Amino acid sequence: MHTIHVVIRLHQGLALRKWYPSLRPEMEFRCFVRNLLLVGASQREVTGFYPALPERKYNLKSMIQEFYMDKLRSNFESESYTFDVYITKDGRVKLLDFNPWGASTLPLLFTWEELEENLKEEGKDAEFRIAENQCYVRPGMKTAVPCDFLDTSTGSGWDQFLKRANEELQQQSLPKRCLRS
Repeated sequence: MHTIHVVIRLHQGLALRKWYPSLRPEMEFRCFVRNLLLVGASQREVTGFYPALPERKYNLKSMIQEFYMDKLRSNFESESYTFDVYITKDGRVKLLDFNPWGASTLPLLFTWEELEENLKEEGKDAEFRIAENQCYVRPGMKTAVPCDFLDTSTGSGWDQFLKRANEELQQQSLPKRCLRS
């Protein structure tokens, strides 16, 4: 019987971002892309209920989907990732941040299992979740507020990050028999 030991080294870093006090936290959303499909979007600030959001839900979802299709989908080699956006008062969608797909990124109003299930339902539109009332609020979940606008051109730092994250995801997806030497 052979024992296989796998060592995973995590590299940690600190990202500092400029804070903009005029940003409204209820207008930040985390979007989930799996296999180049936008499978979901969630209100990012989940520790409070914002009564104006439910009436704007379908309009916000439409703006996010249009932004993804027009600006992001064909600009990255990575097939699975998350991104955060901010919607301005005048309806512009601004890219705030990228994160890897998976457990190191908070799924907010989803679970990772729910997001994976959304892939299996053929032709299903991306699900958009907001706190529809006080029952959806998650007071213990605190998140940072990234506010940087990114250079996403080919060869940029984020482009390289997404390539490496996708390669790591591919390695994690390999059957266990592939890890043996």
